[in-house]
Amino acid sequence: MVLFIALLLISAGVWSMTTTQAGLQDGEYTGKAKGFKGDIVVDLTIAGGKITALSVRPHEDTPFIADPAIETLTKAILDTQGTEVDVVSGATYTSEAVIEAAEKALQRASGELKDGTYRGSAQGFASEITVEVTVAQGRIAKVEVVDHDDTPFIAQNAIDQIPAAVVDAQSFEVDAVSGATFTSNGIMNAVQDALGL
Repeated sequence: MVLFIALLLISAGVWSMTTTQAGLQDGEYTGKAKGFKGDIVVDLTIAGGKITALSVRPHEDTPFIADPAIETLTKAILDTQGTEVDVVSGATYTSEAVIEAAEKALQRASGELKDGTYRGSAQGFASEITVEVTVAQGRIAKVEVVDHDDTPFIAQNAIDQIPAAVVDAQSFEVDAVSGATFTSNGIMNAVQDALGL
């Protein structure tokens, strides 16, 4: 009886590991997040349901501070097969950007939304539009435009309407606001960037 129970527990553990790995689709995925001086872009490879490679593209963060942190984090993410890793002391901004970018890449690989608040940006009409997207219980709970420099009287309708439409539709693909198409598309693309989709 004890052996039977032990066998069941082992089988359950193996099944659990398999389903977790099966949630990641094989392929190459990209994630982006703001570092200390600019964007940090991560390329992540999934093979056999596992993270097999992770690399950071050339970046603008201070090399002698950022590069050792990137090397440490790359190894940690590969070793743990996830982004639940510690930031590197002295390189907090770069560390957080690498972790966030890797998380976005993993979200693309899994197709699932993980609870948290994510920041993304995309080009609007006259400026880059930055949004914060809050995910709760696997759903888009809130979208907020936190920074833009588009023409106020033209952009405002899109800023008022598109975030609510995204939450209602649970998708970044919604109808643009007439007369503010560029701003509307900028917000939608920034949401997509934030969610890593």
